[in-house]
Amino acid sequence: MNARPQQPAKGRLWDILERGVLREIGYPALIVSLVMFVCAMALLGANVSEMQRSYARVQRANEALLQIAMVNADILRVEMVIRGYALSGDPIYLVWKSMAYDTIRGRMARFKTAFTGDPVQSAHLKQLQVLLDRHHAYFDRLAKMVPTDRAAVVAEIVDYGKKVKRRDIEQLLVVMRNDEMKELAKRQQIAEAKASEAYHYAIGISGVALLLGALGFALIINDRRLDRRRTL
Repeated sequence: MNARPQQPAKGRLWDILERGVLREIGYPALIVSLVMFVCAMALLGANVSEMQRSYARVQRANEALLQIAMVNADILRVEMVIRGYALSGDPIYLVWKSMAYDTIRGRMARFKTAFTGDPVQSAHLKQLQVLLDRHHAYFDRLAKMVPTDRAAVVAEIVDYGKKVKRRDIEQLLVVMRNDEMKELAKRQQIAEAKASEAYHYAIGISGVALLLGALGFALIINDRRLDRRRTL
């Protein structure tokens, strides 16, 4: 017996598509592929939004770290101003002292905005406010002593520096800085993981959408070819 000629693989595939239910799903497959492609684009858009939020968090953390570093410089400036006032007696130093504390209050206000929703840093901020109020009261008392006893004021300032009574403030600022850096690193890690996951999901959905689109398009073309054959 003569061997039956083998039908080309492409022909067998089209015969299967024509006889099976897949023939009827050309348009639905194409529509589903378009919907999936839109979903993939939306997922990538959400990924971009997450990256923007991550950038905003970095900017906020950098601003907070800068303010933390500047608080320590501000309290040292106050101490230098009071020392200058004690040595010279010039009342202009009192204006500079007032400006320095205005700067500190401004930084504290920015801290409250930056640390909204962060219970750990909010607790540190309350503690810092207490320490700064204590520092303010101490140097206000020295400023009031200058007109009557400059030598005593200079001695107290020197004693204050030797005993490093500002150490509680400095240590708390270090804790705040470390906590902010750790929190930033943790949030960055979470954001990067989410971005990577969303990206892979989007790529997978896009791949499936392309396959479905190709299948739907092929089925539609095949149906039109069959329709033309029947009309001949």
